[in-house]
Amino acid sequence: MNREKKTFMGTWGPAIYSDDLACDIRDDFKQLIGDGFNSEEATCMLEKEYKDLIDDSDENSVFWFALADTQWKTGRLIDRVLKNTLKIIDSRSDLERWKEDPKNFKKRETVIAKLKQQLLTDQPKEKRITKVYREESKFNIGDIFSYQNRLENKALFRVIGIHQDKGGRSAICELINWFEKELPIKNELLSKDKIDINKISKLKFRTIQGEKTQFMLAETVAKYKPKEECFKLITTNSNSQQNCAGYSVVFWRDLDKLLANEFEK
Repeated sequence: MNREKKTFMGTWGPAIYSDDLACDIRDDFKQLIGDGFNSEEATCMLEKEYKDLIDDSDENSVFWFALADTQWKTGRLIDRVLKNTLKIIDSRSDLERWKEDPKNFKKRETVIAKLKQQLLTDQPKEKRITKVYREESKFNIGDIFSYQNRLENKALFRVIGIHQDKGGRSAICELINWFEKELPIKNELLSKDKIDINKISKLKFRTIQGEKTQFMLAETVAKYKPKEECFKLITTNSNSQQNCAGYSVVFWRDLDKLLANEFEK
């Protein structure tokens, strides 16, 4: 890695979680436990995923400190994680990158001393970790699908992109200018006489002058995701009216209100 010892990418302080990598390790471990893996299985998966960083002398302490701390606090600390972490602490290798910053060196020294003290005490009872909700859109680029709101009006969305990461798979869409009780479908196709699928609407709160609106439809809480019967695939291989770039996020919980603001006169 080409960077100065005292300036680490994604690190903003000497605390264990003042570091993007440490936060990722904490969140990934909890997510894996929520998915039903045990501590040993989750550890193996993280070791495989973050192998390059574990092999990096600048980053390996961040990985093991965060993993050990998270496992201890959730009542899931396993022996080899404890041993790896204590070995790094006792070697003082983690402190090398703080040498040129005396103030933060002392703070980091205190942080890892407290971590060692914590890890050598009895960990709490195993805490329940719930499964993290992930958006899993079934639609693909070029699909047009309908969404029915609580009042049974139907909106049409065209998928112009897909966003996929550890949080799931979400459709990036543009909104077609239609919001009625019935869809103009003839011979299983949208009637061109009654609807122009190339006419795009803008959700009012996201309107940017000179640009058409695009947004990622997503949710973070399972109870707010609409039921499967609210959706229907209308057609595939439709040509979008804009390139997928610079999209906003629209939560499913807000969609009915936004559609009402857009279409109701």
